Amino acid sequence: MKKSAWHLLPLSGGWFSIDGGTFFGIVPKKIWRNCIPADAENLIRIPCRVLLARRGDDVVLVDTGYGGKERPKRLRGYALEEGNPIFASLAQAGVRPEDVTHVVMTHLHFDHAGGAALADEKGALRPAFPNALCWASKIEWNDALDPEPALRGAYPQENLLPLAEAKVLRSFEDGEEILPGLTACVTGGHTRGHAVFRLDAESGPAYAVGELAPTAWHTKQLWSTACDADQMTGRRVKPKILARAFGEGAPIFPAHDPRGAAFRLTDRQKDDFLAEILF
Repeated sequence: MKKSAWHLLPLSGGWFSIDGGTFFGIVPKKIWRNCIPADAENLIRIPCRVLLARRGDDVVLVDTGYGGKERPKRLRGYALEEGNPIFASLAQAGVRPEDVTHVVMTHLHFDHAGGAALADEKGALRPAFPNALCWASKIEWNDALDPEPALRGAYPQENLLPLAEAKVLRSFEDGEEILPGLTACVTGGHTRGHAVFRLDAESGPAYAVGELAPTAWHTKQLWSTACDADQMTGRRVKPKILARAFGEGAPIFPAHDPRGAAFRLTDRQKDDFLAEILF
C-alpha cells in the first residue's frame, strides 16, 4: 500500500428520526416523499454515516455519529438507537476506541460530533477516543465554543468541552492537508465552518461531504436542509465540489443517505448532478 493511500470503510454512527420538511428544506413534500416515505407525524428515518480511514498506524474517523450519552428527551425526540452505535460499529471492524488516532469532523452538530465524548459510569465526561486528536475547521471551533447563547442549541457543550479540557482540539484552514492524502475544504453552507474531505484512497480519490450533500438526492443545487445556516454559500460551493468529484469519477460518502454509504455522480446538468448508489 502506498504511504498516502487510505483504506476506507463506511460505518454506522446510529439512525435517528427527523422531520422530513426540515431535511429537504424548500423541496415540496409531494416531491421528497417519493424519496423517503414519512410517518403520520412527518418523520423520516435516516442514518448518521461515519467513515473509517486506515493507513499504517493512522486510524481516522470522519465524524462520529451521536454517541451514547444523549439525554432521555433527545433520545425520545429523535428516536435514537440505544447504546453507543459508533463503538458497536468499530467493534465489528476490529477497531478499539483507543486505536483511533484522529477524529476529523465535517462540523460539530450533535449527530456528527456527539460520539467524540462519552460519559463514564459516574457521569463524568471525557473524550471517547483517548489517543485521538479531534479536528474541525478553525471557524467551526470558534462558533461551537462561542459563549453566545444563540449557538447553544446547535452545539451542545457536553460534546465539546471534554475535548477542550483534554487539550485534544486541533483546527485546520481551507485547503490544509491534515495528514498525507487527507485534505480539508472549508465549504460553509450548513454551518459557517462546515468542511468536506478529499482522501487519496486505494482506488483513487474519494470525498466525504457531510451535509454539503447529505444524500444522493441532494446533489441538485437547490436541494439542501432547512438547517443550513447559509444556503446561498452552500449553493455556490456545492456544484464546485461535486464537479471536481465528477471529473475524477470519485465515490462520495454522504452523511445521511438511508439507501447506502456511498454514491457516484453519473451525469451533470448545469449545476445539478445525477447520482447512483454504489454500496
